[in-house]
This record gives sequence, C-alpha cells and structure tokens, in this order.
Amino acid sequence: MECKAYYNCCSPTAQEPKASCARANQRVADVSEQPFKKQKLDDSSSSGVALLPEKLSGLFSCVICWNLPETPIYQCVRGHLMCDGCFYHLLADRRLRNVVPTCPSCREHISKDMILRNLAVEEIASAQTRECQYCNKKLICKLLDRHERDECEKRPVHCRYSRIGCQWLGQWVAASEHEGKCLYLKKSVPEILKALDHFDVKNETEKNIYIATLNLLNHEDMAFVDLRFKPYRVEDSRLYFATRFFAFNREWMLDAFVNNNENDPHRSFERCIMYQLTLKTEVQLRMEISYFAVKGPHSSIRTSLKIYRHTFSEHNTASGYKDLSLIDSDECNRLLANYDFSIRFFMSMSTE
Repeated sequence: MECKAYYNCCSPTAQEPKASCARANQRVADVSEQPFKKQKLDDSSSSGVALLPEKLSGLFSCVICWNLPETPIYQCVRGHLMCDGCFYHLLADRRLRNVVPTCPSCREHISKDMILRNLAVEEIASAQTRECQYCNKKLICKLLDRHERDECEKRPVHCRYSRIGCQWLGQWVAASEHEGKCLYLKKSVPEILKALDHFDVKNETEKNIYIATLNLLNHEDMAFVDLRFKPYRVEDSRLYFATRFFAFNREWMLDAFVNNNENDPHRSFERCIMYQLTLKTEVQLRMEISYFAVKGPHSSIRTSLKIYRHTFSEHNTASGYKDLSLIDSDECNRLLANYDFSIRFFMSMSTE
C-alpha cells in the first residue's frame, strides 16, 4: 500500500493537476499585476515628460545670464552655451578692460573666430515653451513673438486717437471700450490741429535730414572714403580707435572713444561710440564741412543717419566728439567685439 501510494504520488499523471493549478495561479497573478505595472510605468514616464522642460532649461541655459537663450546660441570649445547678447557683451567688456575673453564656466579662451553656433540647441530651444509676458499663456518660442506682437488680447496698445494727444495706454482687449468714450473725440478742431502740429514737426525733421543728405551727395565738393578704424590704447590702457585719410587735398583724422572717453566704460551697461573729425593740414581759409558716417560695404554694424557740420579754421581744427549713431547699446557691443570696424564716411566742403 505504501509503495502504491508513493507511486501514485510521484507519477507524472499525479503531478499534472498540481502543475496545471500552479500555472493557472501564475497566470492569474500575472493578469492581476499587469494593470499595476502598466500604471506604474505610465506614472514614471509622465513625470519624466513633465520634468523634461525643466531639465532642458537647466542644461541649455546661458552660462552668463542663466536664462534659456534665444537664437542665435553660441558655444565655447567645451560646449558651454551663451546667448547672443551675453556673448557680445562679454567680448566687449573684456576688450575694454584689455584682458583675454574667457568662458565664465571653463575659462577657455573665446573669440569670434573660435566660437561656434550650436544649431541643434537652437532648434531645441525654439521648440520649448515660454510664457507670454502679458497673458502668461505658454507657447513655443517660434510663435511667441507673433503672439505678443499681434495676437495677445492683453498686449499694450495706444489709443487710436494718440495722434491728436490721447496718452492712454492699455490692454488691446480694453482699447475699443476706451476709444468709444475717449475724451479726445470731443476736442475742437483747433485743438486737434494743434496736436497734429507735433507730428508735422517730427515729419519735417525727418524730411530735412533726407533733403540735407541729398544736397550733400549732390554737392560740387563732395568726397567719400571707406575707412577702417584700428584699435589703440592710451597710457591708462583705455581703448580708442583712429584712422587717417586724405580728402580735398588735405589730411584728416578720425578718432573714436567709447562713452565719450569715459574712464571706466566697462562698468557701464549702456554704451555708445563717439567720434571726432580733425584736420591735420594747416589752412588759411575757413572751411565749412558737413559730414556723416554709415556702415561700410563689408560691415555689419547698423547706424541711424545723423549729419554734422563744423567750420574748420587755423585755430579750430577739431569738430568735437559726435555720436556715431549706432542703433542701440547691443550694436555697440557687437562693434567692440571685433578687432576693428569699417565705415563709409561722406564729406562736403564750402570755403569762405
């Protein structure tokens, strides 16, 4: 009996029900665990996606301002990223201090020739979301500028009657309501005409600039020359630029300083270039010179047009420093980031 019982217990036929029960229990356990495992996987993946923009912001931040940069994005030889404004401001600042520019993160030498644009990061950064500064709506960077400029209902706009003196500035969504009850609608005709005179004066000033430019270009004694400003240092290591040229059979010199020869221009966030025209040849007659500077044929600097006049004589050979009229301080930093810079210089002469 014992042998028979043992045989029944150990035989394959006897173990089949137990094995089948075990496999069935395993399948039940797998089925019951699948939703849990799937849910757990979904939770981890969703949290990873949620953290991805934050991680990207940390990885792709400018090493100077720590903001997610807008295009173009530059990188040093070790891959540290810098936004356009910070990169040129850094080069200009080191140039003014007469020190070698280095990456703030790894201290590797950087320059316009050694720096590279990171197109892959530019593409990633342009696909990231940012908040509208007016409505806090999140949009990808490619669409944010257009949204803030043309589409946002909370973007600031002026009253349509601002030309006649209304100073209202508010959200676009409230503009129609304001314009419906704007007090300037009740202004008399003489008051409206008086307000429009301000715009006429502004338009007349711009018109006179262009007329003066055309007159200068059509002047009988007119000359223009493409000049390259070379960098120099004064005794206290301040940076200045200078160049010499000939016009009207006389020698002239242009020299330029940063921030009107300020002692420490590297401490100033706002910067400009001031230049002076000097006559280097002795003269007996008084000479009235009209002149202006624009960007050269191979230059990328952007300037606005300003015409200056000065009467040169035996005892008055320098015009005094005038603004080069760069469009903003960032443009000045771009100019200073170069070793030298070029302009096209126009002059007309009248003698007495």
